[in-house]
Amino acid sequence: MPGAPDRAVAIVNPATRGNYKRIIELLELAAPRTTDFEVYLTEHAGHASALAQEHARKADVLIAVGGDGTVADVAAAVRGTPAALGIIPGGSTNIVARGMGIPTNAHSAARLVFEDHEVRAIDAGVGGDRTFLHMAGAGLDSNLFALARPELKRKVGWMAYLPAAIEALRRPMATYSVRSEEMTLENVRSPLVLVANGSSVIAPQLQLDSRIKYDDGLLDVLFVTATTPIEMANVLARIAMRQMGGSPHVVSFTTRDVTIEATPDIPVQFDGDVVGTTPVRLKVDPRSVQIIVPQPKGK
Repeated sequence: MPGAPDRAVAIVNPATRGNYKRIIELLELAAPRTTDFEVYLTEHAGHASALAQEHARKADVLIAVGGDGTVADVAAAVRGTPAALGIIPGGSTNIVARGMGIPTNAHSAARLVFEDHEVRAIDAGVGGDRTFLHMAGAGLDSNLFALARPELKRKVGWMAYLPAAIEALRRPMATYSVRSEEMTLENVRSPLVLVANGSSVIAPQLQLDSRIKYDDGLLDVLFVTATTPIEMANVLARIAMRQMGGSPHVVSFTTRDVTIEATPDIPVQFDGDVVGTTPVRLKVDPRSVQIIVPQPKGK
């Protein structure tokens, strides 16, 4: 593992699931005495990003304590700097951490940041001034995230998305245009367009497509063309086989740069946070985020 960091900064979302004060105590106990360790609490939307930007170039490690949205905000500041990103999962799905094999137990995650680990370089997706590590989307998923109640997510985790999903399914489909050097789709009705850097949804075991990699320098676009229940059943069956891109009702391709437009404009989500509406241009920043992960077994 790398040596103990000279300076580590934790960006803590107090709305995280679990006892954030206890998580801070665990980090303080895990930090070596030689490490200058500081903690900052977020106070409003966008504050995690501002705090991370302030400290990214002065710290060896920035630690995101919270859900995937907090992780994405801190990752945006770490991107392209020598600083490493540590994660203490505290959200409803924690899909970025789980996809990286980071423990969801706060004690184990805190020890990982300061003890035996390795640092892995992964790609980041970028849209405007926002960053995502795992997935962006427009349609069913972004409506779902927009409709989910924050207080319910804190109480019951991913199950809070069930009532939101029912409401999202009632929303009419939009008509999309998707453009990149590799593929152009014009004025096609769709329930969902995903731009993936990671392969799974909700849990690592539920993979959209096993060929999607965090560090291949590419974004995977999955454009769902299914418009009937039977066609959607085929798409879901392909997800169960980890080959969503193999469905006849999904247009899939890899790219470094893609633009998505929709009529009417619809919400766009980055790692579970709604960040705006279409149109949106998404690009990959290859291997630009250094993330602390467990050492491979046997190493």
